[in-house]
Amino acid sequence: MRAAALVLAALVLGGCGGSEPAAVPEGFQRFEGSSYTFAHPAGWSPIQAEDTRGFQGPKGTGGLAPQAAASSGQGPGVSLELIIDGFKADQLTRRGNFKILSEKPYELEGAEEAQLTESRYDAVTGDETTPVREIDLHALTEDGVLYALVVRAAEADFDRARLREVIDTFRLE
Repeated sequence: MRAAALVLAALVLGGCGGSEPAAVPEGFQRFEGSSYTFAHPAGWSPIQAEDTRGFQGPKGTGGLAPQAAASSGQGPGVSLELIIDGFKADQLTRRGNFKILSEKPYELEGAEEAQLTESRYDAVTGDETTPVREIDLHALTEDGVLYALVVRAAEADFDRARLREVIDTFRLE
């Protein structure tokens, strides 16, 4: 009887929340947001805009710093597909030469549905135009919470900034 109660308790507790934080890659440090975690290269400076929290590295090509930032909040009550459509429409109006490179479903424990969208656009700073690579992860939970993680850098610096590793460490709590 006691063993059955322990198994039941483990199943109930195991179903709560998201997942354990991911292993932190060498040279990275973990950030714990309000209901998510991710790791970023150590030594990056914190950035914040409203409810979005993130980090950026030193300036690189075109004077652009690589960045990783996340936010969460109650979703708008529509499907993830409509959320992604709105995101893409916004990007098309704000970003020069915005182009989707890939879109694919993403497995994220604690999310009912998630998608990765990889894109490229041109950032203009002064007289200089710099190609930028960006990956956005959008995730929607069963209770309607929307999570967004963005990683971006000048295209020439993207791989060196190890931004794909940041995505691999994103977890819901």
